[in-house]
Amino acid sequence: MSKLLIATRNPGKFREIRAVLESLASELVTPDDLGISEEPVEDGETFAENSLLKANFFWQRSGLPVLADDGGLEVDALGGRPGVHSRVINGKRLNDQELRDWILDQLRDVPEAKRTAKLKTVVTLRITQDRNWQAEAVHRGLIRRSDVPIDPGYPYRSIFWIPELHKFYAELTPAEHERLNHRRQAILKLLPYIQQYL
Repeated sequence: MSKLLIATRNPGKFREIRAVLESLASELVTPDDLGISEEPVEDGETFAENSLLKANFFWQRSGLPVLADDGGLEVDALGGRPGVHSRVINGKRLNDQELRDWILDQLRDVPEAKRTAKLKTVVTLRITQDRNWQAEAVHRGLIRRSDVPIDPGYPYRSIFWIPELHKFYAELTPAEHERLNHRRQAILKLLPYIQQYL
């Protein structure tokens, strides 16, 4: 059976990706499964650059086809921040609660109608040295204060309001999450290549 390396150590993200690829005959493995402890330096200026950096890093170390992603929240009123620096604000790495608090503090004087934002993901599939593809997907909404608990590892989902559903991203049912999930949408765009080469 062929293997596909999913470039994440986040169990929640791995479960999401595995659900999208459940029909795939290949075995999905993580860096930890292969004993790869090193981490790539994510110094790209865009989600696309970081996604490619991760895919290349783990492809070089494993020799396996790799699926890697990078993404985050882009708030229009903040000029696209936090963007690619979703975990590091003003040079400091913040935890989930600190990240959520920082966003809300930055927007405290911004009218709700202007708190537009998008969750964005870029996924890279690297099969060989000469075969790699990227796909992007976004989901748009508003940033609002809430008492919704933080989903560990996904601090922005608890304040990302989806107007058409009248609920926060963190409140989505499994079926709604499957339909709206931007990572899923990006991976599905790459599925024909995955199926062709694995």
